[in-house]
Amino acid sequence: MPLNIKFIAGRAPRALFAGSLLLACEAPPPPFTEAKVLGGVTVPAETLNAGQKLFNRYCASCHGYEGDGKGPGARGLDARDFRTANFLYKSTPGDALPTDADLAATIRNGKVDRGMPAWVGLRDEDVTALVSYIKTFSPRWQTAPATP
Repeated sequence: MPLNIKFIAGRAPRALFAGSLLLACEAPPPPFTEAKVLGGVTVPAETLNAGQKLFNRYCASCHGYEGDGKGPGARGLDARDFRTANFLYKSTPGDALPTDADLAATIRNGKVDRGMPAWVGLRDEDVTALVSYIKTFSPRWQTAPATP
């Protein structure tokens, strides 16, 4: 049986293209490869990577992928710019950073009057991962002491 070179040559580019698509769709390496000290607490890289995934899924549309508060869903809202670490809803005085419990309460309960939904369905470990990841946006957390 003669070999149909045209048939093989026609399929080879398609196969290469399909293979390159699979490689292109492969997940990139995690952004955090080492633990970070945030707010005086060492946070494992796994927690930060989980927090980033959750943030990108639930928060980035308003808060932006860079945490700048300029996501496409923030039009007409005053979404927090996490890079400055200036928070409205906290139990700490003045310019002090909020506690983890403050951030968790805002995530869980939302601020519906300001356009932030309540994420009551998130598991505790997911909220903890989000709180930790939010801290990575501002250098203030890298020098701050631990808060409860």
